[in-house]
This record gives sequence, structure tokens and C-alpha cells, in this order.
Amino acid sequence: MKPQQISVVFMFIVGLITCAASAQQYHSYPEIEAALLAAETDFPTICRRVNLGHTVQGRTMWALCISDNVDIEEDEPEFRYISTMHGDEVVGVELCLMLIDELTSNYMIDGRIKSLVDSVEIWIVPCMNPDGHVANTRENATGVNLNRDFPDPFTSPANSGTGRAPETANIINWCLGRSFTLAANYHCGELVVNYPFDSNAGGNSVFTPTPDEDMFVYISETYTQYNLPMWNSPYFYHGITNGADWYAIFGGMQDWSYRYMGTNEVTIEVSSSDRPSASLLPQFWSENRESMLSYMETCLMGIRGRVTSAADGLPLAATIRIVDRDHDVFTDPDVGDYHRMVEAGSYDLQIDADGYDQRLVTSIPVGWGDATRVDAELWRTLIEAPIGAELFSPTAPIEIRWTGDPTARFQVQASANATDVGTWTDGFESAFLDPEYETGGAADWFVATSSPHTGVRSARAGDINDDESSWLVRWAVGGPMSFWYRVSSESGYDWFRFYIDNELIFQRSGTVAWTQYATTLPAGEHELRWEYNKDVSLSSGSDTVWIDDLSFTEDLVIWDDVVELTDAGATSFDWLPFVAGDDCRVRVRSYRDAEGYGPWALMNASFTICMPGDMDGDFQLNANLDGPAFVAAMLASSSGGAYAHCAGDLNGDGLLDGRDVQGFVLRLLE
Repeated sequence: MKPQQISVVFMFIVGLITCAASAQQYHSYPEIEAALLAAETDFPTICRRVNLGHTVQGRTMWALCISDNVDIEEDEPEFRYISTMHGDEVVGVELCLMLIDELTSNYMIDGRIKSLVDSVEIWIVPCMNPDGHVANTRENATGVNLNRDFPDPFTSPANSGTGRAPETANIINWCLGRSFTLAANYHCGELVVNYPFDSNAGGNSVFTPTPDEDMFVYISETYTQYNLPMWNSPYFYHGITNGADWYAIFGGMQDWSYRYMGTNEVTIEVSSSDRPSASLLPQFWSENRESMLSYMETCLMGIRGRVTSAADGLPLAATIRIVDRDHDVFTDPDVGDYHRMVEAGSYDLQIDADGYDQRLVTSIPVGWGDATRVDAELWRTLIEAPIGAELFSPTAPIEIRWTGDPTARFQVQASANATDVGTWTDGFESAFLDPEYETGGAADWFVATSSPHTGVRSARAGDINDDESSWLVRWAVGGPMSFWYRVSSESGYDWFRFYIDNELIFQRSGTVAWTQYATTLPAGEHELRWEYNKDVSLSSGSDTVWIDDLSFTEDLVIWDDVVELTDAGATSFDWLPFVAGDDCRVRVRSYRDAEGYGPWALMNASFTICMPGDMDGDFQLNANLDGPAFVAAMLASSSGGAYAHCAGDLNGDGLLDGRDVQGFVLRLLE
């Protein structure tokens, strides 16, 4: 080809590119919906749309799933991109639609794309705020900033969509039904990847890292290194920032994802302008394509596996924690798979499922490539006998039988008052805290004579300084629980917080007169925690908090060892009862050297152990009452009923007759 011809062809190609760029337009919301429908229609084996719910103005929020087995839950990480929770920040919409086209069109021809779609369940929500997108407004149709509307431990702790904008609630409800490993949400206004935490107790704009700081830096830089305008930012080193170090917010989606859902999420600002010229969209795609793909691929790093029941192989809902790292991730209970992203190193992994023995796996090697696989079968101790409602003689052994980990030893205990509870109250009228309390922080709680609710004393938080805390802990069992509290602190900065089982129930600051909190705790044991936290400066009022008139349900059950620890693999024990009563139960738990004790397996119903000589069934020996009953039982053809026969057979031969008289008399004389 002659030089002139080459020049003409070159100019023609440049002209085509220029025309294509100038013809580029932003999608309207109906066009976004049409694009998702087209993807599902054109690629039905790998694409599926899901209706997440409706907006304030009735528009449908759509998510698109892209996966090789799109209708089947698989052992693979789940990933999501969400864009435009701020309706006027629209570049992310276009990037998501371009990514959908990239993944679907190239699935059968690009090995990397195919591997990604085959290995990851990919979800894309191009527009979280359709009403704002249509109106070109940041907020939704009722003026809610959706990225300030998510659960937050410091301002709105309940992990629920109740009381929130419908768009927020739709995302929360959708995510509660899934187990996302990694996510990102797209914004405009800057060029930076912002990673958690966005919030802290004081709402201060200071560096606030998660326990996974190094991992978040790694995955954030994985995105920015391929986006040169971000990587070379004059404001943010390598184009990334800790959220609160930039500016603190409450109710952001990325903090909610990490704190509540075990999902690693970052916020990606892809344009300094909310709506740059549409002609620049191909450039934005060029700058973000590799970043989007590489960021998704990081969800394949770390440790992964399935958690199943050792008894039947069924998947379990389990919690996964790196030892000494305060962050949990969760299995997908449909499959039992988990994906714990973590940087290269060696780790100890703790695996817990409700009612099952804990599993501890140590020294797991992790590289920067594909995740190290650690599957886990968990054992559950179950009592097979007694089953409850039985009547046992005190003169014959009772077989206690259970199933459990064949490598474990077992502790076995028995009680004669297995359901006995009472109400415990504390008006703090003694000079000291009850020994059952635990207290700590920078200063301990103490009993004070200032400002009681009733009486002359109350419990007060310790005297602490700025950026310190004081806490008080007590355990309770299921049933009614209440207490009164009073607060005098710097409003909005120094906080009284109350937790049940490490879940923040409420927080108060400023001036709060004596107020009662009451609830009913569910069955089981629960940790109650009262805490006073100060921010980094200033004080107001009395700078403290008081509680008084605490009342809760107290466990009065007395358990005694039947056997402290069996031999390894034992599944039964013959027990000669040392108690009597009609509220008897046994419980069993495993013990292994690495994990320690497992949870108790407890009978659901009580059985009765007869008291020798107690012929009238009142579990007391009384000659005036039990003597006539003993004679009547011997003379009765039915031996006086099952309990009387059991209590009166003093020689253990299975009969109630004259040969038991001597034993009966000796019992009365004891």
C-alpha cells in the first residue's frame, strides 16, 4: 500500500473512532433496564436478572448475575459491583454496562474472562438509585443520601432495612440472603479508591484501619495500579485512602458490608466530575477495564473451603475467624463454602458453627495466588439416652449414651434442678460490685453514692480521660432483663453504649435523665456489657454514666460431674445416681487439647430419679406419710404405681414386697 493510501486509511480509522466517541451517550434508566434484559436474553446460560425491589417512585432495582452455572449455588466466591447510589454520579453506570458486555461477549473467546466467570459468581447493580438517576439528584426521591443510610454501630446499629430508604432496604435484604466475599461501589467526585473504615466512635476524620488494613491496601492498589490517573494522584499516595482518614461518615455501605456482613468492600471514585462529557466514556473504560477485572480476581486469594457436618456431610452455617484478628466471615449455608481473603503469610483458622465443636486449623500457608483450601468437618455432641420422661431407680445404674467426635474425650454432668431459675436484682446498695461483675478499660466501674435511681447508691463508670473507655460486664440467662441508666456527657461525642452478646443495642450521649431499658433475653447465656467511651477532646456535664436497679433472670441450676473426662472416643457411661428428683437431666460436652471444650449437649426434657423410701413422691422422707404409703403399695396388686414401686424397691430385686421392709425402715432412720 502506498504512503498516501496508508494516510487515508489512518485518517478514516481516526474518523470512525472520533465519530463513535462523539456518538457515545449516557443511558437513560429505561435503557439500563433494556441492556440488562438484552444480556439475559442473549446469554441465557450465564446471565440472570434479579428484581431487588422498588424505589420510592416505584421503579425496579435490578441486579444481573453472571456465572457459568447461573441458577446454581456453587463453591465459589460471590462478588458484586454497585454503582450510582448517588443518582447524579453516572460514570459508574456506564462502566458496569461495559463490564457486562465484556464478560458476556468474550466468555467463549477469552480464556481469562471464561476463568473469571467460571470461578466467581459475579453480581452487578448498575444503578442503585434509579429515582435520583432520572432526576439527576444525589439523594433519592425523599432526599435520603443512601450512602449515609446503612447500619452503623455508632449511630444506627440494627442490621435491618426497617426504617430506612427502600433502596437501602432492598440492598440490605438482598445481601442478607447471600454471602458476598468482595464488593465495590462506584462514585464520582474524585479519583481515588477509599477503603474502610469510614466511621469511628467519635466521628473524627482520622486514620481508622480495619483488622485487615494490609489486605485492603493490597486490593485497593490492585485496582489503582492499572488506572494511571488514580495511581499518579497528586493528593492520594497510589490513589488510595483510608475512608475516615479522608473524611469520616456514618452509615456508609462499605463499613456496613465489612462490619456486619463479613464482606470486603471499597468505594471507587472514578471521575472528578459527576457527569463528564459522554465523549470521554471510552477513555474511562480504557482506564478502568483492567482495574475492574483485576480487582474481581483478588476475591480468589486467601483461604477457602467448605464446612460440613461430620455426621451427614450437610453444609453448615459457620463463622470463620483468623486467630488474633478481630473480624469474622461466614459460610454460605446453602453450600457451606467460605472465602477468607487475606494477604500472604501463615495463619491459624478458627471455625465455629452453632451447636458444633470448634475446629482449629493451625499454620496454614497462604501465598498471593489462588487461595489455600481448608475444608472442615465439624462434630456435634448429641445425647441419645436418657431421652426424658423416664423413671429411674436409684439402686440401678443409668446408661448415659451420646454421639460425638471419635477423637475427643467427654465431660458428663448431671443435675436434679435442671430448669431452676430465679430473678436476680442489684440496686448496688453494698459498698462494692458483686464479684460476678467484670470491669475494665482505662478505669473500673465502681459503686457511687452520687445520683442513685433508688436507695443511696448506683454503679458508675470509671473516671477516664479523652480517647479512653470504661466497661462493666455481667452474664444472664434467657428471660426478662431490665435496668435504669442516666447519662451526663458531651453530646454527640462521649457515649454510653449498651451491648448484648457484643451487639450494640443502644447508645446515648448528652443529658439523659433516669431512663429504663427492658427486654426479654432469648434462651441461653448472654453477655451484658455497659460501656462509657470518650472522644479525643473536651468534656461536658458530669462526664460519666450511671446504672441502677438491674434485674435479670438468674440460672440457679447446680451441675455435678458424673465423669470429669472419659477416655478418648467413649460414647457411653453407666452412672449410679447420687441425686433424686423429677427435674433431672444430664449434659455432655467434648474436649480436645487444641480446641478445648465444645458446647454442651443438653437434654430437652427432664427425667425422674426416685428417692428411696419416698413413697408419696414429695422427695422428702416422712414416717407419717411414707409409712402408710409403703404398706399400701406392698398390698396393692399394681405395687402402688410406677413411682411407688421405684422408690420402695429398696433391695433392688425389681419387686416391692416384705423383703424391702428392712431397707425402708433403715432409710427412715438415717
